[in-house]
Parts: sequence; structure tokens; C-alpha cells
Amino acid sequence: MTIAIYIAGPLFNIHERWYLEQISEALVQAGYSTFLPHRDVGVITDFSLEERSRLFIDDLQAIDRCNVCVALLTGADHDSGTSAEIGYAYAKGKPCYGLTDDRRWMNNFIWGLCGMGKHIYSNIPDLLNVLKEHSNGSFGNSA
Repeated sequence: MTIAIYIAGPLFNIHERWYLEQISEALVQAGYSTFLPHRDVGVITDFSLEERSRLFIDDLQAIDRCNVCVALLTGADHDSGTSAEIGYAYAKGKPCYGLTDDRRWMNNFIWGLCGMGKHIYSNIPDLLNVLKEHSNGSFGNSA
């Protein structure tokens, strides 16, 4: 079984989207399949009811299909959409992993959802090492 990973993160600028794509590429190279919201379903452009509903439902279904959630946790306050995605994944029993190199601003609730801080890493290689250790079936089969 290929482990499917939902990648959550802010999509407000080219840098954030580029880094999320780097995370996805590293995970794919390591043998995982990934869902990257802006790549796989797009971003809101017209804010119509239809567009917003489609993106919401597609993202929600992707979290349901994935086994794991990896979130880019940047900035002084974590992105609200990213936080919602982590919360939903956690509520569905999916392990949540965070990536940040600045823990000064770590929201305590996000910290808790990411294994009480045990699943927060400062770089992609460290994340990959831990995912490899944990992927021996402990993620379950949520796909």
C-alpha cells in the first residue's frame, strides 16, 4: 500500500507554494503519494459559491483519503486554513506532522495536534526520516 500524504500550508504567495511543492517532491521521491491542494484542485479565484464549495469538498475528501497530514507551519500565527486542515485530519485519526524552523510562535493547540510536539521538524530530511520509521503500518489504512 502506498501511503498518501495530504500537504497543508499557506498559499498566499509564490514562496509558500514553491516550498509546499518542494515538500511534495521530496515525499514523492521517497515513495509516498501526495495531495497538494493548490496543485490538485486549485485556488479560489472568483469566490463564487460553486467555486468555494468545489474546493472545500475536494480538499475535505482528499484529507479523508489520505493516511497522514503534513503541514507547513510558518509565521507568527499559523495560517487558519492550515490549522483547520490539521484539526480535521487529527479528528479523523490521522497522524499530523509539522514543518517549521521557528518554534517561538508555535501555537500550543497545533503543537498538541502534532504529537505533543514530537512530530514537528525543522527540515524536510528530518521529516522524511521519521515518516520512514513510522510508515511500517502504524498509519493505518485510511485511503
